[in-house]
Amino acid sequence: MLFFSKWKITFILGAVLLGVFFALPNALSPELRNKLPAPFQRTINLGLDLQGGAHMLLEVDLTSVLAQALDNEREAVRQGFREADRLRTEFIRVNEEGDAVVGRMRNAEDMPKALDVLRELSVPVDPTSLSTDKTTKVEQDGEKGFKVAITDANIEYIQTRTIAKSIEVLRRRIDPQGTTEMTLAREGDDRILLQVPGAKNVDEIKDRINKTANLSFNMVRKESSSEAAMRLAAEGKLPPGAIFVMNQNATNPADGLILEKRTKITGECLKSSSEGLHPTANYPIVNFGFNISCAKIFGKLTSENLGNRFAVVLDDEIITAPRINGAITGGSGYIEGSFTIESARELSLLLNAGALPAKLIIVEERTVSAELGKDSIDAGKTASVIGLLGVGIFMWLSYGLRFGTIANIALFINIILIAGALSLMGATLTLPGIAGIILTIGMAVDANVLIFERIREEAHLGRPPVNAIETGYRRSLAPILDANITTLIAAVTLYFVGSGPVRGFAVTLAIGIIMSVFTAVIVARLITATWLRRTRPKSLPI
Repeated sequence: MLFFSKWKITFILGAVLLGVFFALPNALSPELRNKLPAPFQRTINLGLDLQGGAHMLLEVDLTSVLAQALDNEREAVRQGFREADRLRTEFIRVNEEGDAVVGRMRNAEDMPKALDVLRELSVPVDPTSLSTDKTTKVEQDGEKGFKVAITDANIEYIQTRTIAKSIEVLRRRIDPQGTTEMTLAREGDDRILLQVPGAKNVDEIKDRINKTANLSFNMVRKESSSEAAMRLAAEGKLPPGAIFVMNQNATNPADGLILEKRTKITGECLKSSSEGLHPTANYPIVNFGFNISCAKIFGKLTSENLGNRFAVVLDDEIITAPRINGAITGGSGYIEGSFTIESARELSLLLNAGALPAKLIIVEERTVSAELGKDSIDAGKTASVIGLLGVGIFMWLSYGLRFGTIANIALFINIILIAGALSLMGATLTLPGIAGIILTIGMAVDANVLIFERIREEAHLGRPPVNAIETGYRRSLAPILDANITTLIAAVTLYFVGSGPVRGFAVTLAIGIIMSVFTAVIVARLITATWLRRTRPKSLPI
């Protein structure tokens, strides 16, 4: 085990040098760092508790989502009865009462067929799973009535899906480039934890959270050209299938248009969105492109409504309502409005991120100052230096100058490799992460202690130095691997089960374990073999 071929020596030294190169940018100024090759410009990202930033606890308004789900069920019942024979004319009403959709048939003879239609509308909650849970529960209410209630399993599925999509949309809105090591995690049944390290403009983050970015393209109804109809619409007296939507930045309650309520063109149709300038007038616009299916729908819609107007509605406000002068079949176009370059860029960002499925309410907000982070970093540095000195002095006192120095060199290389690995991964260092590094400093010499104690035993038995060192490294390898693999399993479990600071601790601990085994078993053995080959001692100073 003391023989190293040239390729092994090259591999070991190359790994150490790479660690040094990846760790070096953390000690350089930004100016010098930018002169390095791109792979070596990465540094360790500091977490919220070290560099400051925004901490928010968001509550998801699940009530509105469940109300929308109930409304969808009502419309599905209406549509199902319209498509069924004889039920359309005999159907009287479908209303929402409490948490269910209730209806009543004209004739009791139609109830069996109506119940069959309702049961067909109840589908599996999650088609991708093996669960048999249905979306709705159908009950007969008296001789002519029925009741359709959303099942508990469906409610739970809707809640889980809503929170998961909210987290996904927030991630794309706040960190579209994926460069900010922010924390987004579910808290309890209806809350989301958001932490953005280094956030400078908290108000901008709050604006992105508060905008739901629901986009739709609705046809403008002909009633909008009638002043009398517009006055009635402003008072809430709308024709069937219509909605009244205010214009953006409107101050007059009647400043809006009557639109078709139903539309197939929504924000989910968007494939991409970007800010730009009008091709002729040179003012800011928002370019958009539809996916293939919606591009066909939009092309058909515009070709069938030449001369009519359609409105672009964002968050219940009309941005623009142009007239259709020709069929738009290319699946792309642009949105005009009173945009600035910044507002156009912000809107395109929101559209690319997608619409939030529910309103988010900020129930807790804190700003962590950078000064607090600096104190934490200084305290971590002090603890690390004290830990290193304490471990180094202990190794010298326990195993002498020669072997104590070998262990301390291996420990120093271990720290450099940890910093290099964290920089390469772009990992976020938090206070628990610093605790993991300090813990690793203490654990890093465990392998050396096992090896050196074994070497000391072999030397006391009268074995020659080469045999004693060879036996010490060989027989210590198994217990070293056993001890570190079990700790590594615990660290990996913490990473996948935990979140936020717990994961930061797990990352530094796992990296520290891997690097400590590498430096103690391989790097320290190479140094020991080199010293043994050059000095050829007759006895071991241990």
